[in-house]
Amino acid sequence: MSFFQNTCKPKGFAGKIMVNMMNTGHAALAEWGLTHIKIRDDDFCLDIGCGGGANLKRLLGKSSNGHITGVDYSEVSVQKSKKLNRAAIQEGRCEVLQGNVMNLPFSENTFHLVTAFETIYFWPDIQVAFQQVYRVLKNSGTFLICNEA
Repeated sequence: MSFFQNTCKPKGFAGKIMVNMMNTGHAALAEWGLTHIKIRDDDFCLDIGCGGGANLKRLLGKSSNGHITGVDYSEVSVQKSKKLNRAAIQEGRCEVLQGNVMNLPFSENTFHLVTAFETIYFWPDIQVAFQQVYRVLKNSGTFLICNEA
């Protein structure tokens, strides 16, 4: 598996290293991005392509009475996200699911905020993916895309 493929869908031992690198390498950008949106204390948030789960942890810190959901199609990413956010998952404030942006496993109008950090360039059909985001986003919701230039 190439380095690029393992950034797209981390697998195996190299994938475990990759999600740790993502958690640290994307930290400054994610923290900057989150300063540009308003997150209420009781918001329901979805992080698509949650990787190693660091952004779930950041969102949990900003919405202490809300519910934060992560979705990623990499089993390695899902396991790392669950491990990092174990306490919030046990409290019922967080869940992490294996799934794909092309067919999000959520009802319509579910989330106040949907985030995508360093992930949309991996989405195979941006129009279908955006339709899925629109479907699960509440009418007054926010969609934050955060990528380095």
